[in-house]
Amino acid sequence: LDTEELRDYYYEEHAPIVRELPNLVSYRVTFPSDPERSPYDGIARLQFPDGATMSEAMETETAAEMEADAAEFADTETMVQVVGETETLLDE
Repeated sequence: LDTEELRDYYYEEHAPIVRELPNLVSYRVTFPSDPERSPYDGIARLQFPDGATMSEAMETETAAEMEADAAEFADTETMVQVVGETETLLDE
């Protein structure tokens, strides 16, 4: 997919699936303003209350659907996932 197609697919198809994950408290995505110079097509940030609720969410049918759908627009072989705890260093 080109950049515009990716964004359209993400907003119209993928994001609605992700939003259905149980216990999800925040969901953000960043697309690069200069895709030609970025090593990533986008960065999604999913936030859960804690690791246990995230684990529960990732064991659902919705998570399986989300992962299967990701294969429609992402190279899952090179996709990078980071799981960890977030610390707020500056509030908005």
